[in-house]
Amino acid sequence: MNRTPFRPGVILFAAGLLLTSALLVGVQAVAVHALPLLSPTVVGTVDLEATFNGLEEWSQVQVSLTQRADQMQEEITRRQDELESLETDLEDYPQGSAKFKEAMKRYQMAAIELQGYVQFQQRKHQRFNDQTIFALYDKIKLAARTLADEQGYDIILVDDSVVEIPENSENILAQISSRRVLFAREQMNVTDQLIESMNTMYQKSTAAN
Repeated sequence: MNRTPFRPGVILFAAGLLLTSALLVGVQAVAVHALPLLSPTVVGTVDLEATFNGLEEWSQVQVSLTQRADQMQEEITRRQDELESLETDLEDYPQGSAKFKEAMKRYQMAAIELQGYVQFQQRKHQRFNDQTIFALYDKIKLAARTLADEQGYDIILVDDSVVEIPENSENILAQISSRRVLFAREQMNVTDQLIESMNTMYQKSTAAN
């Protein structure tokens, strides 16, 4: 009768596998118990355009922008009237004469200055508009964080699903790809709360001043 030779190495290898498996199970059990209990993420959404339009501070910004635009237009109109007057002066002198050349020089200089003024004021107006919007956007982010801390929101998203995609858009696919929210329940919308909070803060700051 043939007997299988005794192989202590095999037994030791099998015992090692069992020990390793037991250790892995133990480590996994400890790791699972060490993990914190995960709670559902509390999400709020905001209609950013509606937020801007609902802010008293933004309304005041619009008034300021309108006043600046009106002042710029008044100056442009004054310079245009001056330019027209200089153009009329050209008719008083024979073409090619010294006085005509001098009047033409004044007219051309005024036209260049008008063009430069318009371009400078447009850039200045756009820069002021951009800086104001950025500053107010930062305030919205800060107010959203405060609202989240007070009411227990983990994240507040801009709900871009409320913005319609223009049918005549040149790149519909790009418009669709840029969207991040496909659907959000109305119960998640905290726009009104955010507006109310920011308007209250703005009223207090203006009253203090």
